[in-house]
Amino acid sequence: MGSEPRPSPELDEILSSRKVIVCAGSGGVGKTTVAAALGVRAAQLGARVLVLTVDPAKRLATALGLDLSDDSEKRVPGQSYRGELFAAVIDSRKTFDQFIVRHAKSKAAADRILGNRLYQQLSTTLSGSQEFTSLERLLEAVESERYDLVILDTPPTKHAMDFLMAPQRIHSLFQDSVTKWFIEAARPGSGGLISGLLSRGTRTVLKSLETLTGGQFIEELIDFFAAVRSVQATLRDRSVAVQKLLSGPRTKFVVITSFDAAKLEEAKYLQAALRKMGFALEAIVINRAFPVWLPEGSDADEDAAALGVSSGPAREKVLDFYERFKRFHAVRYDLYEEFAKSARAGARMFRLPEYDQDVHGLRDLERLSARLAEGAENK
Repeated sequence: MGSEPRPSPELDEILSSRKVIVCAGSGGVGKTTVAAALGVRAAQLGARVLVLTVDPAKRLATALGLDLSDDSEKRVPGQSYRGELFAAVIDSRKTFDQFIVRHAKSKAAADRILGNRLYQQLSTTLSGSQEFTSLERLLEAVESERYDLVILDTPPTKHAMDFLMAPQRIHSLFQDSVTKWFIEAARPGSGGLISGLLSRGTRTVLKSLETLTGGQFIEELIDFFAAVRSVQATLRDRSVAVQKLLSGPRTKFVVITSFDAAKLEEAKYLQAALRKMGFALEAIVINRAFPVWLPEGSDADEDAAALGVSSGPAREKVLDFYERFKRFHAVRYDLYEEFAKSARAGARMFRLPEYDQDVHGLRDLERLSARLAEGAENK
């Protein structure tokens, strides 16, 4: 396939006029592959593009045929586009560590945080940590001004809303009132952490923690909140900057879903939530909408003949299976039409087929991006 794409006003306008595209959706709907296909299309149109992902399953590396064993931004090999395509897998722990080193008030303050065992656990396991580091890496890429377009493949979550709410959770955890509470409770004369300021219920909980983990846990907890004050203001400022970026005029969301009743219902909920939170929903991609070998309007007799089954019992079995399979997909189309009635308002709709093999390598992504461009539906 050549590097010059066929014109697609719907998709090309989205990719040519945006600085950031956030691909959102629940896990297992093909977000990573679609994000990569969007990156290919944008590079074909002449943009310098970066695709960012938290990709534990290495789908982006597989799709691009690229070694993404570290978190550096790599130029995708084998491309011959008007623009350039780059990709990076976000290492949440490393990004968090770099954030601490960059924004702590001193090296000693940074070392104090990085050496804290509670931080070492929280930076990888705290709810929202992947989302925080994804958005921090997105903000860094945009601020670098190295790219015309940055596409973020959001972290895999059971519910897509977790991504939208995570930055607020992280920010709330490190509010000044929280850190002061722990620090004041630990000061000499306060009676120690297990007294004075603490309610009877809180004392019971913390005593239980001491029993389970040893007194050192409490010391680590106090030290963590005392140390994190050195980056507290920056956490707040970066949270505000991310919010401005996500709600700004050149950032658009693309919701990706699949032909499944539960996934479509979540996509509908996500669509409403995005608008309620002030984010701009640009498009909805229905992935794996129909088997690539069973397009709408296909003819059973013609397909049977193409398979070399033109008469006899075998032909009847093929036709029977074919008709039952089409009825199965007719039910799925009904689900789609019901979803589309509400989803079309204010968002462009695209459909991608379900392929009979995995998307692997740049050529497959080029074919997928072409199908995506062809899959736009009129509102």
